[in-house]
Amino acid sequence: MLQVGQQAPEFDVPGVTGGRIDNHTLGEYTEHSWAVVLLFYPFDFHPSCTSQLCLLRDAEKLSLTENTVVLGISPDSVYSHEEFAEQHRIDFPLLSDSDGQIAEAYGVLVEEIEGHRNVPRSSLFVVDPSQNIQYAWQSEAPDEEPDLKAVEKATNCHGDRCELPDGKSYL
Repeated sequence: MLQVGQQAPEFDVPGVTGGRIDNHTLGEYTEHSWAVVLLFYPFDFHPSCTSQLCLLRDAEKLSLTENTVVLGISPDSVYSHEEFAEQHRIDFPLLSDSDGQIAEAYGVLVEEIEGHRNVPRSSLFVVDPSQNIQYAWQSEAPDEEPDLKAVEKATNCHGDRCELPDGKSYL
């Protein structure tokens, strides 16, 4: 698994947002100086995955921040993502990593989960505008969830400098 301080690999895959299917790249978000929260998850409609995605959907600090985008990434098709997003009011992009290349590049692809081969382990990365990883987390159990306070703090980091909500910065 990639660690804090490492460069985040670029990607270009189809995804769905608000019923619209488009290709998405990491660079299209970071070039606008946005922090990117990447949530890898194994399956649409799995109870634990649904819980993790809805946790991010409901995270006020992330959804109210103009310079942060959340991207969900799983091997499911954009058509499955579209139905899943509609049923659970997910308003951020859900990307289709159908061949597992993104999960493999980030080091979160596992051989088997619940009888399904080559799927990502539930993992979360925060990538800063320079495409450096500022936070990395991977679940050890299906019902484990990331630390949202740490995620929020990492979305305010740019290289070696992090900004506090009051506008002050620290190294």
